[in-house]
Amino acid sequence: MSQQGSPIEVGTRLGSGWFADGDRLKFAIPKKGRIAEKIRELLAGCDIKYTKSARVDIAACTNMPMDIVFLPAADIAMYVADGSVDIGITGQDIIRETGRPVNHEIDLGIGACRLCVQWPKSHEGKSTVKDLLGTRVVTSFPNITKEYFDEVAGGEPHTTSVKFLHGSVEAACAMGLADCIVDLVETGDTMRAAGLEIASVIMDSQAVLISKPNTSPAHLEMIQNLKRRVVGYMTATKYCYFCYNCPKARLPEAEKLTPGKRSPTVSTLEDSDWVAVSVLVKRSDIQGIMDSLEKVGAVDMLVWDLKNTRGFE
Repeated sequence: MSQQGSPIEVGTRLGSGWFADGDRLKFAIPKKGRIAEKIRELLAGCDIKYTKSARVDIAACTNMPMDIVFLPAADIAMYVADGSVDIGITGQDIIRETGRPVNHEIDLGIGACRLCVQWPKSHEGKSTVKDLLGTRVVTSFPNITKEYFDEVAGGEPHTTSVKFLHGSVEAACAMGLADCIVDLVETGDTMRAAGLEIASVIMDSQAVLISKPNTSPAHLEMIQNLKRRVVGYMTATKYCYFCYNCPKARLPEAEKLTPGKRSPTVSTLEDSDWVAVSVLVKRSDIQGIMDSLEKVGAVDMLVWDLKNTRGFE
């Protein structure tokens, strides 16, 4: 885990009077990395407005009593746990690696990946991860890795060497620094390019919203409101609004295909033999659903994108 200084040093380095204002919610997000851009899109979708200076790692929101703090993703869980920031977004892998208590607020479905033990494709003489006990392991997650190999050893002593390396972990085996690595796998392209394959999956991970322990009542209300915004925006990105007309006699079949989040809205038409159906449908399913609805006589199918939603928790 990257160490960027104590919580006091962060406040000093940012040089911001905002940190002294206990009424404003301090929200830490990754300043760069594979999920940073998606998180900025999420904040925009939640109508969290701010302007960031290129040389300052904190930005005051203009429409909420909140400050956005830009930190390395590997440090966010530590600062939330210490109470230096009130809430933050980081990966489940980072939270486990940090090993500090935080409140889990909501899964964001961003940056889904797996933390895996990876070994060279030509792992001669090794058939299971137990065969890696006593070998050299390089990783950016030393705490999780040591814990994992202790579990593999079943409580027995072992001489597995776990070394920390920040960045370019996948090159360690080819350079002769390690017999295997523990690193994140998203698409697997980097792993395969390095001549590696998965030996074992340690954990699944994604970005999550977390909050500090002992949150004040005033900040707790703000966090709940923020969660509602996040859920509303996430629903809008996953679903579309779908309307179609259907023969009334075939409605039960159509409703099985489009059950909606709760239930479809069914309206009568001037022609009593027909009904209009309105429903939320997952974007990823819409084409297949329309194919199936055509077979039960549905017509006049329309699909709308959603900008935002509320009340679908």
